[in-house]
Amino acid sequence: MRRGFLAALAAALSSIAVASAEAPPLGTDSNLPVPRFVSLAAAGANGRHGPGLDQPVDWVYERAGLPLQVTGESGPWRRVRDPDGAEVWMHARNLAPRRTVYVKEAAALHRTARPGAAVVAYMAPGVVGAITGCEGEWRRVAVGGRVGWVEDSAIWGGDCAGL
Repeated sequence: MRRGFLAALAAALSSIAVASAEAPPLGTDSNLPVPRFVSLAAAGANGRHGPGLDQPVDWVYERAGLPLQVTGESGPWRRVRDPDGAEVWMHARNLAPRRTVYVKEAAALHRTARPGAAVVAYMAPGVVGAITGCEGEWRRVAVGGRVGWVEDSAIWGGDCAGL
């Protein structure tokens, strides 16, 4: 009886080991649409020339929260485009699903989604903020404790899909 129990336990443990070995790599998002926007999870992420640790590093991204557009996938690797248009490969663990935008040109952050609305703040080029909503050509953005609306033409990463 004891021998049968030990054999069953060994079989169960080996099937768990086989199942975990066959599990997809951490960070595989093949069920998510491409292209899509994500953000940089932490500073110091390597942007590589190709998918793999053996590929040379083209860029080291130091700005956590920077919006990136996923344009391709290969296992746990993502081909991403940055606001300047450069395309590199990053491991999925360096990316976060949080949506952000990058201010391309000086822009006003308005209280409502209208050109004549009161201004909440002025944003300089290079500012990064969280995108939280869309209304026509306007995007609701949170930056430095301020929340308001900015025209999509002044930012990069303002695609409404997936919000």
